[in-house]
Amino acid sequence: MAKPGYKLKVIINGGGLGGLGAAIALKKKGYDVTVLEGAPSLSEVGAGIQIPPNSSKILSSYGLKDKFLEKVVWPQHFAFKRYETGQLLGTTPLHPHLSEKYGSPYWLIHRADFQGILFDAAKELGVDVRLGCYVEAVDVNGPSVRLVNGDILTADLVVGADGIRSKTREAILGDRNVEPNPAANCSYRATVPVEIMSADPDIAHLMTDINANCWIGPGHHIMAYPIRKGSMYNLVLSHPGGLAAPGKWNEPGNLEEMREHYKDFDPVIRKVLSKVQSCLNWKIADLPNLPTWVSENGKVALLGDAAHAMVPFLAQGAAQAIEDGACLAECLSRAQSPSDIPSLVRAYEAIRKPRAERVQKGTRDSSYVWHLDDGPEQEARDRAFAAMAAEVRDEDIDEALDKANPNSLSSKNFQPWLFGHDEIASTNTRLDEIFNPQKGSTHL
Repeated sequence: MAKPGYKLKVIINGGGLGGLGAAIALKKKGYDVTVLEGAPSLSEVGAGIQIPPNSSKILSSYGLKDKFLEKVVWPQHFAFKRYETGQLLGTTPLHPHLSEKYGSPYWLIHRADFQGILFDAAKELGVDVRLGCYVEAVDVNGPSVRLVNGDILTADLVVGADGIRSKTREAILGDRNVEPNPAANCSYRATVPVEIMSADPDIAHLMTDINANCWIGPGHHIMAYPIRKGSMYNLVLSHPGGLAAPGKWNEPGNLEEMREHYKDFDPVIRKVLSKVQSCLNWKIADLPNLPTWVSENGKVALLGDAAHAMVPFLAQGAAQAIEDGACLAECLSRAQSPSDIPSLVRAYEAIRKPRAERVQKGTRDSSYVWHLDDGPEQEARDRAFAAMAAEVRDEDIDEALDKANPNSLSSKNFQPWLFGHDEIASTNTRLDEIFNPQKGSTHL
């Protein structure tokens, strides 16, 4: 923590899940935190989002568990299904398995509820959250930000949590800035109210099935699960191509086109799609590995999608952003004065960048596996799914089987690395290694 009487001033550009999560973490360390969000209000637009154990652990450490329990659904497992028949291919146990194994649960929630919990918590802590404050430019030398109305705000540190088309990233990288990589697929997002689902006997059972169901097929998949305490059924439908701009998840979609994409799918899920009254079209994209997340002077840094936007096939985009914020706060907690910020921010990058990039790769790998064309490779995948069924114990999975596992969320190597990670503890261990007081030197 900085010397008594001085509070480090941090500006966070972006009031999404990553920005608000970082604001909470930094404010709990005693910093003067301002969040600038361009939208004039929090939006109900969006749909379901998943909170895996590596993220729920951090959120619970912020004292927010009870708030989340008011909103979340606890799925018992992921169920992967054959696209045209609904035949069960394999499962990933979630509750209570993951809670018992990693000490924190896997939750399903509406994105607006997630953001609302973080927004309220940040405000209660005293974070200055300013809506309708669009950042037009970032000056890494100040550091400072210029708002669209011309106001200039300065801080000791500027954090860019401003998404895949980040202006903060543009300021840091300059002529090295990168463009998002459009994925081969788009996604429709939609919800169906419980009243409509429950009124149809062919699909009513899905509202009492609290699991996450995923129908996978050639170039397509549908992820579906209840949210808002079972009052809505959430749908994410991935399909080839599309016209929405990369990173846009609130472009209106065409219902006839949506249903046409899935005309060969399981009649049960097609019946659900017939109940959808509106949908959003989201062009999926990610970022290449960046040369750096931090400005040359160490006073501007990136987190979340601005640093490592990823495709959604491991449900880790928001989780990695939450990890970023927790790590950054732990790093800055060792600052004695503003002059310490650059080395601590570089430590944040050194700790977080390799993990986030490994997760990015994992999401791309999952996309390939889920969307295989029918044929020998798909048949081998389905056999491997069956071999990794829920009843197979971790200790019974040999290395050869694990290597062949098409479901990385059930991998005995990858799953503990992903879900069992404790970002706060891990960061402090790494900081002790990087800043070795006995040698009086750093190892960045």
